[in-house]
Amino acid sequence: MYLLYIVRYIMNSQAEIIELKQKIEKMEKYITELEDHLKKYTNSTRHLKYYENNKDVVKERTKNYVDKLKTENPEKLKEWRRNYYLKRKEKLKEQNSNEDS
Repeated sequence: MYLLYIVRYIMNSQAEIIELKQKIEKMEKYITELEDHLKKYTNSTRHLKYYENNKDVVKERTKNYVDKLKTENPEKLKEWRRNYYLKRKEKLKEQNSNEDS
């Protein structure tokens, strides 16, 4: 009698294991499909080609933006420049410490 219950329990657990394995395979397939779809929009070569082909246009837009920023919000520009200076200073310190070591 108990043997029958044990056999049924084992059969049910094996069926659950098979079902879970199928779900895992299905999810892995879905994940790979999503990753492939996402590759179209992230780190594509189109992004680089655009900037290579339209280098002058991009530079002009940036220049216009900075000029506009100078008049409208000079504090923001000062903040950017200060951050740049601090980061550059930190990099130089790291390089000097690496050379000394």
